[in-house]
Formats: sequence, structure tokens, C-alpha cells
Amino acid sequence: MASHEEVLARLVERYDWPKAVAVTGALGSGKTEWVLNLAVGLQAAGDKVTIADIDIINPYFCIRQVSETLESKGLSVITIPDQGKWLDMPLVTPKVDWALHDETSRLLMDIGGDAEGALALKQFEPIIKKVGYRLILVVNSFRPQTSTIFRIKKMMEKMENICGLEVNALICNSHLMKETTVADAVEGIQTVIEAGQALELPVLYAGVDSTLASAVEKKLDDLSISVPIWPLSRYMLLPWEDGYMWSSRKLNEDKSHS
Repeated sequence: MASHEEVLARLVERYDWPKAVAVTGALGSGKTEWVLNLAVGLQAAGDKVTIADIDIINPYFCIRQVSETLESKGLSVITIPDQGKWLDMPLVTPKVDWALHDETSRLLMDIGGDAEGALALKQFEPIIKKVGYRLILVVNSFRPQTSTIFRIKKMMEKMENICGLEVNALICNSHLMKETTVADAVEGIQTVIEAGQALELPVLYAGVDSTLASAVEKKLDDLSISVPIWPLSRYMLLPWEDGYMWSSRKLNEDKSHS
């Protein structure tokens, strides 16, 4: 039986990944979780990975919360300088520019939620285009901002106008937290796939809780729907959840199983 890391490695190996991968989405879409999951997958596939926290929208639920734990797993992390790490200010460290020029590591960028968060990419637009990029929009179709194809398209176009880059892939992260059922997951996946078809964008993955993944995959097979299912791990816990303190418990549990 394949280990969790082997499963993720196979999933990321389905695609050719450019130097720069930026992940964005509506507030609450799960974009930060996807940055972390993709980082773990790319690392499992043998890549050296640097994660850049350039979330200028929500500094209280972002990569900087777990930076020390990520570094202990062998991932490089770029956040704003220590003295400004917890300031509610739109700061972006110039180290991102250095990382974009570093040919030894792939760069994953966590972009702030909603279209305005894409502004953080604007200053790096020329070098990002030069080195090659993938700008991924994470979609939770159960969120009002991205509940329909029209709304997904509207958000995408606003992001593109702000940052000067093109969204070139979608990831489905449709869920209702712990209340998600197999039917909910399938419904959300169908909505995002329809959006991808309408926008002529690939849907790279559908993130599903590991306890539902097999049942969801079977249901999609019955419906002749093809999309890679990613057994999503949650690293960023909410303040009221057990083990919240910077989510270190979950990351360390994953490390102990690697």
C-alpha cells in the first residue's frame, strides 16, 4: 500500500510544474491549505521547495503561523521580517524577488484571499512571466463569491486585471467543513469542472477529506467524471479547534509518519 507521501508524489507528477506557482482564491477557499499540500507533494516528488507568504489580506490565518514547523520539515519559508510578522499591514518581503531568481528551488506563493490579494503579485509580474508560472484559483463552490460559473469568472477576471497575470488552472476545494457528505463533494466537483470547461481551464485536482476520498472517487466513476482526487490534509486549524497552536501538531504528526 502506497504511503501518503507516495500518493501525493504521484499526483504532482501528473503535471509539469513551472518555476513559480501562485495559489489564490476567495477568503475561506482553502488556498493556504493547498499551498501546504502542494509543497508536501512536490517535496515528496524530489523537488526543493520554497514557500513565500505574501498574503496581504489576512495576516492572522496564513503561512507565517507555521513557518518554524515547515522549516523543520525541510521546506524553506519566506515571510515578512520578524519585526513585522504579526502586523496587520500589507507588507511583502523583497526576498520573494531573490527566490524567483533562485534556480535551485521551486517557489510556491500564498496569495491573499479575494481579488485584492492579487495586488501582491503585481510588483513581481515581469520576473514571474520570465521564469514561468502557474496561477491557480482554488474554488470552494459552497462559498457565495464562487458559487456559480459567473461568479468564478468575475473573481478570476478581477484578479487578472489587478496582478497582470493570467489564472491558468483551477483546483476544486468544495466542502462544508465537517458537515461535508459524499454528495456535497461530488456536487462541488461538478460545479468546478463545469466552470473549468466554460473558462477553458484545467481542473488540476479535487481536494477531498481522506475519509471520503474512496467513496467520492467511486461516485465520480459512476458519473463518468474524471478528475484527480487529492486526499487533502488540514494543516491550518481554527482557533477553537484542538491543537490549534500554530497548527504544529498536525504538521509534526505528518513528519512522524514520513
